Amino acid sequence: MNERRRNQEIANRICHDLQWDGHRFHLGDCVALLDGKVIAVTEDLDRALQALRSADPDVARGMVVEVTPPTVDIIR
Repeated sequence: MNERRRNQEIANRICHDLQWDGHRFHLGDCVALLDGKVIAVTEDLDRALQALRSADPDVARGMVVEVTPPTVDIIR
């Protein structure tokens, strides 16, 4: 499984369960993920992105996600 897919699966679990790997999250938290690991949890996207880029400056790596409730898409 590639890094992007792994991070996306973890982001989905965080938003759905509000927890991952011993970490607890709250709606509105911004979570930086790199290599399938939580790098930072902040209250705004800018700080989460700064933490991610401090850990790895390669913009092709990592992910920042805002913890929101899952939404359902309905197509009629």
